[in-house]
Amino acid sequence: MPNIVLKNSMTFDISFRYSMRLKSGEFVRQYWPLLVAFLGRNFHKLFNFSLIVWVVCTASVMADYSTQTAHHNSQINSETIDESLSSLELIRSQSPEVVSNQLLILSPKFDVMNQEQQYRFTLLQSHSYALSGDFEGATDPLITLLSKPFSEENLKYRIRMMILLTNIYSHFAYYVDTLKMLHQLLPLLPDVEDIEAEVHGYTLAAGIFGKLELHEEALKYSRELFSKIDKMKSPRHQCFTSYSYADSVYAAYGDDEARFLQIQTLYGDLYRYCAIANEKMIMSSSLLGQAKILFYLKDFNNARKKIDEAITLSTEIPYLLDIARAYILLSEIERAENNNKLALIYINNALEAALKVKEEEVILLVYKSLSEINEKLGMTDKALVHLKLHQQYSEKILDRNHSAVIAFETTKLDYLEKEHQIRYLNKDRELYTAKAELTESQRNNERMMLLLICGSLVVLTLFAINMTLQKRKYMRLAEFDLLTGIFNRGTGQDLAENRYIKDSMSGIDFSVILFDLDDFKRVNNNYGHAMGDWVLKKVCEVVNKECRSSDIFTRFGGEEFALFMPNTSESVAREVAEKCKARILAIDTRYSGHEFTIRARFGISTSTEKDLSLDSILQRADIAMYQSKQQARERVSVYTPE
Repeated sequence: MPNIVLKNSMTFDISFRYSMRLKSGEFVRQYWPLLVAFLGRNFHKLFNFSLIVWVVCTASVMADYSTQTAHHNSQINSETIDESLSSLELIRSQSPEVVSNQLLILSPKFDVMNQEQQYRFTLLQSHSYALSGDFEGATDPLITLLSKPFSEENLKYRIRMMILLTNIYSHFAYYVDTLKMLHQLLPLLPDVEDIEAEVHGYTLAAGIFGKLELHEEALKYSRELFSKIDKMKSPRHQCFTSYSYADSVYAAYGDDEARFLQIQTLYGDLYRYCAIANEKMIMSSSLLGQAKILFYLKDFNNARKKIDEAITLSTEIPYLLDIARAYILLSEIERAENNNKLALIYINNALEAALKVKEEEVILLVYKSLSEINEKLGMTDKALVHLKLHQQYSEKILDRNHSAVIAFETTKLDYLEKEHQIRYLNKDRELYTAKAELTESQRNNERMMLLLICGSLVVLTLFAINMTLQKRKYMRLAEFDLLTGIFNRGTGQDLAENRYIKDSMSGIDFSVILFDLDDFKRVNNNYGHAMGDWVLKKVCEVVNKECRSSDIFTRFGGEEFALFMPNTSESVAREVAEKCKARILAIDTRYSGHEFTIRARFGISTSTEKDLSLDSILQRADIAMYQSKQQARERVSVYTPE
């Protein structure tokens, strides 16, 4: 057997290969003592090596376990925050107090939220501050974030922040800021792939243009959004979209009776969409919209039912603005049924709610109703107080709306100017060198200045035309009776007096026909004031057919009318009065929903040489009309001295 010594690995390897040629028993007998000797000399080295390997492996396993645990906990925490934010987003307009309280609980976790979660949290928080009336708390975080860049995947949150900021500016009547932000927002909406941003953006635009009474503009945006309602999967989106469209259609066509059925259907669909989404605030508004149409159709019982449902929903939220509107509508119903005392109770409830929310348009309506109801109840002092308050709020709102329109025109011009500047700069960078840039810039500045001047002239011209039309409109309102469309007493009597003075100098006859309606108070009491209004308009319509172009048909007040007839003898005036009497008697009232007969009593007087003014002729005509009242109904009496 060779003398083998285990000094190194090579020696061990040679010995091992050599030993493989031996039998197993011989191997054990020959090499076991050598193996034992080797282990004995190197035991402490092997032990230290094993210990190091165990420590390193254990540490690696523990570190890996800690990393996995931290990652798992982070995932759980992030998912919890996502779930909390999603649940709050669903109820932000339904339960504002719950949202506010939950945000306070979530706020300590803001620093551990990812970027998207921070955006969502800020949107909810700003919305909550806005509802509580904290303007700075609502706007400052949004302005700060909008000044920073957004990543591609988070661009939709930039749009949502712009929408919310615009809404807050509008709510707090910062019209210039509102319209500037809106001009930035609207061009972005068609390209954003976020249905929620589109819904809120176009709904907001429709609402702002509606406030400015630009109803056609508001309807344009709400109609565009409504065309996509069948593609929307979220009931909330369908609810908001349907609300915007129904409200815009009502604002634009609410006075058109032919549209009542369409508007009623839209409000009914709106209620169903919002009931699925549990949006009680908008459900209440839809019920009030239906109630208004029912009120115009004189279906008072069903209108009351809708209003009661709306008050119940608004009280649950609570939403005082709709509560105030509901009580105003209840008061109008009671007034239509001549229940003025109950109407006074309802309108006082409306005033209490409106003063709490400080909604000036609603307060204006309340004071107007209070003045009219108190006057009906004989409380003149209170009526005057409320009339003055109504005038104060009316002036305030008129000034505010005027400022809003000016802001709209100003920001619109600014927007167009900036748009032209951007186009010019882009073209300049692409096409021209530095020297050509300067030259083209000067030329474009001159063009823009000319365009601005021309645009300003156009705007001023349009403004002047609009002011002229408004002036004519107000002059017409001042000269004519709003209900019947004929001259009011002041205007009609002045025109007649001037014509009489001119005719009397030429010795031309001038006749006056006075007439009033029999038992008109009975019509109002039995069928309501709306029916009385219908009768007055119908009477004026038929009498107008007997009037010549030179005649001056005037409403003297209530159910009393005067027909001033230049160059007309007493006999001709009597013929005209007889024809008018016959036409009035022939009015078919079945189309109004009730059957009754309309009668009138006439008094006629013609000028004499002794008359120095129209007053004496009117006095004689009044005496003649009184004689008709004493003698018989439907009578035409010519003044005869007693």
